[in-house]
Amino acid sequence: MDLCTAMVAANIPWFKLDCPPFRNFLEKYTETKIPNRTTLSKLYLPKCYQNAINIIQADIGQHDIWICVDETTDRTGRFIANLIVGKLSEDSAATPYLLSSKVLERTNHCTVARFVNESLAILWPNAIQHAKVKIMYSDAAPYMLKTATSLKVFYPNLIHFTCIAHGLNLVAEVIREQYPNVNGIISTTKKIFLKAPLRVQIYKEMLPNTPLPPEPVLTRWGTWLNAAFFYNTHFEKIKEVVAQFDSNSAASIKNAQNFFNSPGIKNELTYIHTHFKIIPETIKKIEARGMPLTESLGLVETVSDSLRSAPGRVAKVAFNKLSNCLLKNPSYETLWAIKKIFCGDEAELPFNFVTDNIQAFKFAPITSCEVERSFSMYKNIFTDKRHNLSEKNVEMLIVAHSLTKFDKNDIDNDKDNDFE
Repeated sequence: MDLCTAMVAANIPWFKLDCPPFRNFLEKYTETKIPNRTTLSKLYLPKCYQNAINIIQADIGQHDIWICVDETTDRTGRFIANLIVGKLSEDSAATPYLLSSKVLERTNHCTVARFVNESLAILWPNAIQHAKVKIMYSDAAPYMLKTATSLKVFYPNLIHFTCIAHGLNLVAEVIREQYPNVNGIISTTKKIFLKAPLRVQIYKEMLPNTPLPPEPVLTRWGTWLNAAFFYNTHFEKIKEVVAQFDSNSAASIKNAQNFFNSPGIKNELTYIHTHFKIIPETIKKIEARGMPLTESLGLVETVSDSLRSAPGRVAKVAFNKLSNCLLKNPSYETLWAIKKIFCGDEAELPFNFVTDNIQAFKFAPITSCEVERSFSMYKNIFTDKRHNLSEKNVEMLIVAHSLTKFDKNDIDNDKDNDFE
């Protein structure tokens, strides 16, 4: 049992036990016969999984909860839905738990709503405590909005809150669309150094103290803006390096040189850096776990005020996009009213919002980052070498594995965390 728990927590594939030196090492120093991987899979994994579920049930107890749901596509093209649960408590921010991870036949509001119901039956096997489910977090996809509407029939106190980090990323996308030349510099310069060690060597010789240009990924929130800030800071240096390359040797070099020489490009980068640096900074802050609701919504208000007061057409476009995202958020006004109450201000809660424990919302999240982190775990577990794992075993593995990963105070925001 302990061996299985340790291997699941460390994400060590069981086929590693087939390695004779490793098996001999374990048997020598534990003085115990090591079971084969089939025994671990059939006998011990279900016990590890049930132990994880017992821990989740014990921690949630009789508290009200929030849930976070999303779906992704795995390496084999299957639709994977994950459900995160966390308790609402006035004492401290709760540890989020991955409760369920299942394959869906298709992605629509019916299948996702059914998945949520079936998953909550795991938390409350005797009878689902419908009144205790207070908040559902998701992205703003239309089928997720329909899912929440469907679930409200069964969960009378449920409010639906769409991820603010997603909304800020949409604002960043709108900004990117306003600057095709800046986007051209970022994309073409990235291609210049991709799989080109000689060019990378020249770059490092000319700029020994400057890192390589960042490679933004659109599914990672705020990375395009961070790349734009980098080019603004090192514009002249990188332009000089790119100018050293033969424009006839690659189309990316020629295009990058043209973009670097386009009129007004440095002014555009300066404008972006001056007025939009607050967006990725805020995304990073609200991704963190344990922030009080007053603080997290205060950060959103600061971004809104900053964009509202910034001069220029693009700042107005960005502000309008953010305002539209907040306006379309089904329960933004509800959490905003709760935040005002916590700050000692006058506020009126919506007539359809029912709770006798409003102080439990003190540490309510405003993002769906936890479910995005669970997808990163899923990708690390369900690798190309483990496609023979059954759907049930994958679910048991990731639920048991995530218990150790989520039970950390510091969040590992490395590049494996693909927030989409």
